Amino acid sequence: MKPSPEPTKGAPSAEDTAAKLAAAERARDEYLEGWKRANADLANYKKEEQERFATLAKFANEGLVADLLSVLDSFDLGTAALDEANPAKHGFRMIQAQFLDILKRQGLEPVRVLRGEQFDPTKHEAVGEADADRPPGTIIEEVSRGYTLNGKIIRAARVLIVKEKGQEPQEK
Repeated sequence: MKPSPEPTKGAPSAEDTAAKLAAAERARDEYLEGWKRANADLANYKKEEQERFATLAKFANEGLVADLLSVLDSFDLGTAALDEANPAKHGFRMIQAQFLDILKRQGLEPVRVLRGEQFDPTKHEAVGEADADRPPGTIIEEVSRGYTLNGKIIRAARVLIVKEKGQEPQEK
């Protein structure tokens, strides 16, 4: 039998090598976990930025659509001013329908207002009060249509509401 070789001077022992290997594995695991966290943070950042850009794009034309509402109001006034026998009324309505269709494709929807529903300041603007046999704050009439753009109110519906008992009617 040959005697086992003696460790050479300066060569690391098996324990030193095992300790260094364990330290290297710990460092590797720490770097790997850090890389995974950074990768997850980057993926979350990209997702948040995509959502932000999508929201920005969704409402990028809000100013233009809001400006076009006055044209839509003019169509309403124009069609109301023409009597049913006037052939121009049909043409007016066709153009108005095309205009509304374009705005709907951009996300515009009218705010639904029902006579008798309770006033909601998040989607209605009270422009006057009147006496009626209904509870105070009930909507009597829609004065001007309101609109939402992709679910966000861009113009509140202007309404007349029932006044509180004992108050003088107010017009704004």
